Parts: sequence; C-alpha cells; structure tokens
Amino acid sequence: MCFSVMSCGRIFYELLSDSDIPDTGTGSETSSIGTSTDTSTQSETGWDTSTDLQCSGRPDFTACEVVTAPDRSYDICVSGICVSPGCGTAECNTPGPHFPLPDTNQRQCYNNSGPMTCPTPGQNFSFYGQDAQYGWDRSHLESERYTRTTPVAGQSIVEDTVSGLVWQGCAVGLSGSSCSTGSATTHTWSQALAYCDSLNWGGQTDWRLPDPYELASIVDSGRHSPAIDPAAFPGTPSSWFWSSSSVPFSSSVAWLVIFDNGYVLSGDKMFVSRVRCVRLGPFESRRFEPLNLSSDRVVKDSLTGLEWQGCAAGLTGDLCETGSATEMTWQQALSYCEGLSHGGHTDWTLPNRTELQSILDLRLHFPPRIDAVAFPGTPSSWFWSSSSDVSSSLPAAAWDVEFGAGFVSFSDKNYAKPARCVRGRVGP
Repeated sequence: MCFSVMSCGRIFYELLSDSDIPDTGTGSETSSIGTSTDTSTQSETGWDTSTDLQCSGRPDFTACEVVTAPDRSYDICVSGICVSPGCGTAECNTPGPHFPLPDTNQRQCYNNSGPMTCPTPGQNFSFYGQDAQYGWDRSHLESERYTRTTPVAGQSIVEDTVSGLVWQGCAVGLSGSSCSTGSATTHTWSQALAYCDSLNWGGQTDWRLPDPYELASIVDSGRHSPAIDPAAFPGTPSSWFWSSSSVPFSSSVAWLVIFDNGYVLSGDKMFVSRVRCVRLGPFESRRFEPLNLSSDRVVKDSLTGLEWQGCAAGLTGDLCETGSATEMTWQQALSYCEGLSHGGHTDWTLPNRTELQSILDLRLHFPPRIDAVAFPGTPSSWFWSSSSDVSSSLPAAAWDVEFGAGFVSFSDKNYAKPARCVRGRVGP
C-alpha cells in the first residue's frame, strides 16, 4: 500500500518491466505515437474564462469549447468554467463520475482467511453485508454487463450496458476481434492523450482518454491478472493504464489504474504505460444534498440515488463536530453498517469500492479530497469498502479508499480504519 506520493511513485517504477521503462539518457522517449514533448504545463488560451458565459448556470459535463495548447476535442463545463480534461493540472479534472455506477462483479463472499459461503441476513458478526450480497450483480448474469461488437474489421468496441460508456475493445497496439494481432504498446501521458484525441476506431472519431472514475469502472473485483472481464476485453495486459487526470499535488504526476488487481495510484507523466480509449456516456451532472433526517446528517447523491451517512462513523452534529471518528476492523465495519439506525432508516450497508471511490473529489489541492460542505469533518484516512481483494498475498485483505490523497488500495482486514455507511443499494 502507498501512503505518500513518493512511495507510490517508487512502487509504480518498480512494477514496470524493463521494456516499459523509457531510456532517460536522452531526455525523451518515442513510441508508435511519435516523439514525446512535455505538455504537463499546457495552458488554456484563446478564451477569457472571466467573461466566458458558455458554462454559466450550466451543469457539469455540459459540452463547451475552450482552446488549449495542444488543443483537444473533449471540453466540458466544470463548476461553471469550460475546461479540457487532460490540460495538465487538477483544475480541469472531471469532478466525479457522470454515469450510473456499475457493480464490481464480486460474486463470492470472503472472511478473514479466504472464500466462504455467503452468510444469511442477521448474521452480522459472520461477515454479513459484504460486496457480493448487494448490487446489480445479484440479479444479472456476468454476460449481461458488456456488449462486444466489431463494426469495422479488426476494430472491436465494447458497450457497458450499465454505465453507457463505449470502450476501445483492445488495448492500444492490439487489434482483431479477439485482440490477438499486434502487441500492447506503452506511451507517456501526453502521448496517450494525443492518441485518443486523434483516434479513428470502430468508425468513430470522438474518443478520449478516460478519467479515473471511468477507467476504474471496468475493474473486475472478482478476478485478477488481469482484473477485467476477459470476454469483453480480451488480451488486456495486467499492467498500468493512463487516465486523463493530473494529481492535485503535482502537475507532473497523473492517475493510473493497474489492471493486475485494480489499484488506483499515481505515476510520473514521463513514464510509459498502457492506453485504452473511451467515448460517449450519459454525461449526467451530480449534486450532493445534505439532509437532516430524524436529527441525523444524511447526504443524498443526485447522480447515483445513494444516500450516505453524513458523518464518518463516530462523529455527529450538523458539522460532524461531536465525537471522534471510530476506527474498526473490516468485519466490525460490516457489522456496524448492517446494525446502524440513522436518519430514520435501518437498511445501511458498507459501500463497495466503486461506490466509495465515487465520492472522492480529485480536483482538490488539500485533503480531505471530498466535498467538505456535504461531508464535513471527514478524516484524511483510509476508509473501508465492502469489497475483498482477491489477488492479495495477505491472509485476507479488503479494498479501501484514502481520502487524504485519493488512492484506492487494499489492506489487511484486521487493520483498524474509519467507515462511512450507505443506503439505496439493491439488497438481498
């Protein structure tokens, strides 16, 4: 697990194979896209955002137009300003997911030593309430999630029937109906942005480099090496894939997802990594609505329909100013949420990794990286999800989300961490 940008950068470098590490002796690297230039400090030009009214009063993800250097095709409104995701700084990162959240495809239950038969309702202290017991996966077959087609010979696309996103069916460098032609290539961050922006694939040209929420949405938490559906995305390397978002604490570092297991971490933009492009999606905006239900703070997410415990477990009050955040083991966190009576409701559960990641705000320069108006008093800590890690060499591990920096990783289930419960999921 990474606890700082320095340690994460070190781990990122060590995980790259020798063939993936660029030759830094010349100060530049090349790939099939061409010679790399440092565009990590791209600036917006041609539009005066102080007088630009095209995004005034418009919801996030509304299409707009801003000229950047180099210019990109994908421009959206964020907080009333037209930005181009991938501009090089966190100011133009997407504000969160813009699509219905897919489930994780974790269909097996786990205890502290490995797989187990899923417990029945009421067995709160027997690991009841974990990922496999809630969500879309309970009522749908795995094969219903994706539709893979080949509209142009050798160029397959994959539609996610839940999120509405359409994906390049092969990692960049691969082609063919089963992605068996060629070899997956590696690129710097700026090269990845340029590639997707200019891509003509499957008869379409409106491709873009995915943001971290989009990219993590196709992580399959039920498998590893690679952690992705092999029928929908054949030939996927168990490797790092670039997102379009820069980290807030350094314009030279961007977010990546590793498809060996599903880590969401960061790496230097001059490293080389894999690429998969995306297009379309519903582009829905979201709003967090703080509620006061039965004197308890509850936050409703207009995008997902989920309702969140407004304060971390152990904190209360209008501003979560009373008490202290309670740290607990994974089993205790499951039990706590299953037994919680809050806001006049008792159907609370521990969120899965996708749901928990969805409330991160990766634009913020200072921790905690979450909407502080909606979720005041949030510790800059790792919070438990209900999803087990199926790839770990630990005796037992579960996924957690770090609200200090924004990482998604996993920890031994016996560690003590904060929790925040959610309701509105599809239950047993």
